[in-house]
Amino acid sequence: MAKRAASSSRPVHGALPLTPDFPPQNVAPLPAKPGTWTPPKEEPAWIAIWQNRSFDIAVLAVGLATLSFILIFQDWLAKHPTALTYVRNGFHVYTLFFIGWWGLAQLSVINVLTFVSSVMQGFHWENFLIDPMLFILWGFVATTLLLWGRGVYCGWLCPFGALQELILLASRKLKLPEIEFSDAVHERLVALKYIILILLFGVSLQSISEAAWYAEVEPFKTVISMRFQREWEYVLYALILIGVAAFNRKFYCKYLCPLGAALAIPGRFRLFEWWLRRRKECGKPCQVCANHCSVRAIRTTGEINANECHYCLDCQVIYYNDKLCLPLIDRRKRREQQLVRGQENKANTPAKNVVVSESHPDDMGTAGQH
Repeated sequence: MAKRAASSSRPVHGALPLTPDFPPQNVAPLPAKPGTWTPPKEEPAWIAIWQNRSFDIAVLAVGLATLSFILIFQDWLAKHPTALTYVRNGFHVYTLFFIGWWGLAQLSVINVLTFVSSVMQGFHWENFLIDPMLFILWGFVATTLLLWGRGVYCGWLCPFGALQELILLASRKLKLPEIEFSDAVHERLVALKYIILILLFGVSLQSISEAAWYAEVEPFKTVISMRFQREWEYVLYALILIGVAAFNRKFYCKYLCPLGAALAIPGRFRLFEWWLRRRKECGKPCQVCANHCSVRAIRTTGEINANECHYCLDCQVIYYNDKLCLPLIDRRKRREQQLVRGQENKANTPAKNVVVSESHPDDMGTAGQH
């Protein structure tokens, strides 16, 4: 019994006896151990990249804020076509030189395919935060897709699209002819970019790297990212597309661009339909906007095809111009006719009074007495 009591009083390894003083009510923090070092927590790599590109981010933010201002006050610009022309051309220069050649923020269909693949296999924000310019631009494009459709990016923020617009502007200054396809050919060519998108998506399911090789159908890497510093066959292909754009407005964008096709799909779910104004006479019988739209985004029935619209606002200029829009022309002519009739009536009224006075001179005296 004595041995058993002695053994029970000895502490057992790994166990502490319960006493009134244990466990203590207040536990003091452990003292710092001299000679120890706790490694600092590493920041994600994208944070340093964003800090290094703070100037680019600020200039991009100013540009996107300016574009938002343009879109919100587009009606005022449409009523002042000269101002709209300067604003649009100036923004195209900004898009090409800063967003494109300086910031290297040309969006690509590969970005879309990579995003889809990431969602299917495991999404991580860090993969997309590495490039702040692309991340911010994609966020803005996603917002405008819901509000305005694909046209805001294709018409204002695509560097290669801006290059084509500036090339067309130069060709018009040189009075080069513009070539348009028939409606039947145009409708069939429009489908090409959707076919290219489907093929690239199918390849991306097998291999993103292989899809990136086939995505060279986009001249963006040659023209924007590498500034034509590539093998001659890539440069020749890009120059051909740029040359065609001098005779057919944004040929590549209308018929071959898989990115435009990819943006058109979510663009169908935009929240508003009232940004581009139309009249009940549009298409029935008026065809002025449809004939002036060189990207062929207005149907003969008068509706704007948002899947193909590049939001150039040319149709809105016509909408407010009483010398181009047929309904406004009719209203203006009626007002002018009413004004002419009013002036004739004013001119004839004094003449009648003079005739009456000469035929009845006594009346003048009577009138004077009153």
